Amino acid sequence: MTQDAARIFDFLTGAEADYMDGVIDKHRETIWAKPLIAEIDASGGLRSENMAKLFELRFGNALSEAGVQPRYEVPGEAASKIDFGFASEGKEFLVEMMRLEETDAVRKATIVKEIEGGVVMAERHLHSDAGDPKQTPEGETLKAVQRICKKHEKDGRPHKFPSPAGATHVLLVDMRAFKHGGDKADRAHIALGGKFVPQPFRHYFEGKLITGVFDSETNQKGAAEARERLHFIGFVNEKAYGDGTFGPSIQFIANNNLFKSAEDAQEALAGWPLGVPEILNAPFGATSANVAKLAKAMSAITVAEGADLSRLLKDRWGLSS
Repeated sequence: MTQDAARIFDFLTGAEADYMDGVIDKHRETIWAKPLIAEIDASGGLRSENMAKLFELRFGNALSEAGVQPRYEVPGEAASKIDFGFASEGKEFLVEMMRLEETDAVRKATIVKEIEGGVVMAERHLHSDAGDPKQTPEGETLKAVQRICKKHEKDGRPHKFPSPAGATHVLLVDMRAFKHGGDKADRAHIALGGKFVPQPFRHYFEGKLITGVFDSETNQKGAAEARERLHFIGFVNEKAYGDGTFGPSIQFIANNNLFKSAEDAQEALAGWPLGVPEILNAPFGATSANVAKLAKAMSAITVAEGADLSRLLKDRWGLSS
């Protein structure tokens, strides 16, 4: 299979390239973006091989559009670097980014045919009874868990995120090449494990239920460090490229080892600048999100101000004293 054929299902789209061309021009002289854009330019610019760096640049641009000043490649554990650090609404965030690029197994499961007139047709079908267990949905799920865990350990020591000490730690994962973006069951399976998804959606590999990144039974390299240090995995499945589109493309899974309640998880992402975050295992209701914001705003008012507020609300709603 040629390199071009191998990228039939994972490539830089025209819409993505058009949008990123403008983003690069806008940020070429921006302090945080200059080293990132220099890397993109040095490796060929707008091409499929640079999708990981373009993914980072899109996120940084989204932060900038939201009025947040990002810091690029901030110090992490030991000598490592974390892609982004930033402050928003009084909270500090550390965000690492990665792409789940197509695996070798998936590419081997792709059949490419050239038909009349030089037209190329490609077919890819992952099924559970494939001859190679790696070329299955189960194999892909296990590989995703392994790759995410591996981010957090290097040479037998913790890597990237430090021990929690005030900042919220987020790993954003580009899912476009994983089962066409995957779905909510895939996100829960990868992050939490098979026992957290309904029976019909559970995956087994070689007879064993696949456990997730945050599952205490997972013994993959880096899993223990992820359980101890990573607050959220944000699964990103972009359907469009433009200002305001990055935030809504993220679905978060909270680390159930680090939060005692859904409210604790929601509080940890309070201040997330790209819209109200969708936390699949700790969902905000529309009302509860508004109440949380109100409570936060009211936390510093004085008794006298509280009395004034009470009178204003009574007048507004026509309530008797």
